Amino acid sequence: MKISFGLSTKIFIGFTTGMLFGLVAPEWGVALKPLGDAFIRAIQMLIIPIVFFSVAAGIANMGDVGKLKRVGGKTLVIYTVMTVCAGIVGLIVANVLQPGAEFSTAGVSVASASEVPTIGQFLLSMIPSNILDSMAKGSVIQVILIAVLVGVAMVLLGDKASAIKTLCDQASNVIMKLLDMVMAVSPYGVFALMAFSMGNYGLEIFSQVGQFILADWIGVLIVLLITLVVVVAYTKISPLYLLKSLGKVWMVTLSTTSSAATLPMSMKVTNEDLQVPSWITSFMLPLGATINLMGAAVYLSVLAVFAARFYGVELSMGQMVNVVMVGTLLAMAAPGIPGGGIVMGTLMLQIMGLPFELVGVIAGIYRVIDMGHTSLNVTGDVVGALLVAKSEGLIHCPEGVPVSTEPNQAAVTQ
Repeated sequence: MKISFGLSTKIFIGFTTGMLFGLVAPEWGVALKPLGDAFIRAIQMLIIPIVFFSVAAGIANMGDVGKLKRVGGKTLVIYTVMTVCAGIVGLIVANVLQPGAEFSTAGVSVASASEVPTIGQFLLSMIPSNILDSMAKGSVIQVILIAVLVGVAMVLLGDKASAIKTLCDQASNVIMKLLDMVMAVSPYGVFALMAFSMGNYGLEIFSQVGQFILADWIGVLIVLLITLVVVVAYTKISPLYLLKSLGKVWMVTLSTTSSAATLPMSMKVTNEDLQVPSWITSFMLPLGATINLMGAAVYLSVLAVFAARFYGVELSMGQMVNVVMVGTLLAMAAPGIPGGGIVMGTLMLQIMGLPFELVGVIAGIYRVIDMGHTSLNVTGDVVGALLVAKSEGLIHCPEGVPVSTEPNQAAVTQ
């Protein structure tokens, strides 16, 4: 009898066997890096079209300006509150555990300084000077802004823009089908990525800068627990059903460490398993993958306290408030790509007036903590969409399982 496995099961098999392969044959595991990179590139190739067409079509399908204002406002509030709270939790955990006192700076090279952007410069950088150039360079925030404006224009034009709206819907369907094709080989890509990680770093990676890793992971897990408790209490969804659904996403986040690369799976789970209407999913998740990075907020707070203790610097209450504020801004500006937090970490320490050569040490083990960051980031995106859908009365959870109240949702998820 032929045994058939679902995609999430295949990804889990690829994840676990990749880890074992990398430990047993580390040299061969490292040699598989190009295969893993090819998988990531195949996903990255489609990220810009996914973001543009999904966001534009999602906004256009809202149907009226009032709904756009309401859902857009809720999205920004939820994402901002999530990020700020994550930064506060990270700060508290770091101050309780106080990582950093037992490490030595010997042999640590000084990272090159980067120009720290002001808030004005950051906001200005969101506005593209050339639409095609923004897409070619993969400037996700700029592409999102373009897509939002196109979507709003379609809403305002109504039936006059029906042809463009249909084009965006159909283009979005084509891109998602291409993503299905890429995700069909994801177990092999995940296998290669995990084989490389374990072959390159080995288990000994977990013994280095242990206090920092511990504080970071504890902060991530606390924020994750709080987030899940809030969404379960508000939506009445079954905790086991929610964890089962999110587990499919976490298998991808733990291997790719990229919010953007996880977007296809997170959108699929949010739309099909959690029954969030496709127009909310298409609007919120691509946006969340760029600006709702709770894991990054936890990391930046822990890193600032870690570096301060490492160099014997006492942070005042005002400085700690600044850590959360700066961390929130940087987290919302962080690229949703593997290793993007290393750049943000350098900027965080430089803004806080702390030596930033420690980032050279963190970079060596960043993938270990980035697994938690990305998982929390994407969980926040999915949960945010679930909260908005519930607040709009678009889902209810009889017996703990989400059911859509939108007539067209059943057709979408089949």
